[in-house]
Amino acid sequence: MKSLREIEEAIAKLPSKARRQLVQDIPALCPDAFPADGWDAILNDAAPRPALTSLLDKLDVEYAQKPESYLTLNDKSLRQKK
Repeated sequence: MKSLREIEEAIAKLPSKARRQLVQDIPALCPDAFPADGWDAILNDAAPRPALTSLLDKLDVEYAQKPESYLTLNDKSLRQKK
């Protein structure tokens, strides 16, 4: 392959099963772009996020006052949607 355009064209010609497999394999093929510990770094980052904290605090107060106004999702409720 000489150019990104050629790669894109080759991918477009792949059968759908092969394209799906390629999508699954891309993180392993491009480890610099998809670090394996990416989610761990986000989840373990202790940096303060005041806007998110404020929103979650507000939702906690609203839920405590009126929990019946919030949907409950669990296996049983999801099965009922079918």
